[in-house]
Amino acid sequence: MAAARHGARTCLVQDRPDFGGNSSSEVRVTPHGAAAFHVYAKETGIISELLIEERARNHEVIFENGWTNSVWDMVMYDLAVRTPNLTFHLNTSIADIRKSNEHRIEAVIGVIANAETTLELSGDIFIDCTGDGIVADLAGCEWHRGSESREEYGEPHAPLRASGDVMGSSLLFKTVNTGAPAPFEAPEWAAKLDNPDFSTRKAGGRTMCAERISLSYGGRQWE
Repeated sequence: MAAARHGARTCLVQDRPDFGGNSSSEVRVTPHGAAAFHVYAKETGIISELLIEERARNHEVIFENGWTNSVWDMVMYDLAVRTPNLTFHLNTSIADIRKSNEHRIEAVIGVIANAETTLELSGDIFIDCTGDGIVADLAGCEWHRGSESREEYGEPHAPLRASGDVMGSSLLFKTVNTGAPAPFEAPEWAAKLDNPDFSTRKAGGRTMCAERISLSYGGRQWE
């Protein structure tokens, strides 16, 4: 969005039917960032534009349906459609790249599975926002997994020591206190993960965030 506003012909490729990544109505992680913990940590710019516009259109309570339902999806879609110099392809997964030489990508190959269509998109600059570094990996770039230490890149807010920690919460659910017992019965086909080491760092699993006060939030351990 910023690149298009500054005059660059920009193409946005997204592998889901909606914009927003984890904040879309498909996953429902609210995009408030650190502002939930400190008012002066609020992000400005394009994300703030979108959040303000969503509040003008959507009157659902934040953390319930606000910032996470289909109105939020439409706010992002509307801005993308109205932005000059910006085109986009939804439901498109990058499956391959083409390089002009060892160090330069000249095109990415996208697949639209439900349309049985392949796209080849050429460009001068490619920004890999896939989350898993798919484009960079296909191009043979070096990569790093986990959280780097503060001094590695001079980031004052990074952890003091490097670790293997990565982002979690790719599955999100909400619980409600009904005031009565509500036993859970897993489907017969559900995989049984009863090894206690599964949810520990020793086994490379995920641990529940200690800062979470309410279990109504969901957590990493249940993934």
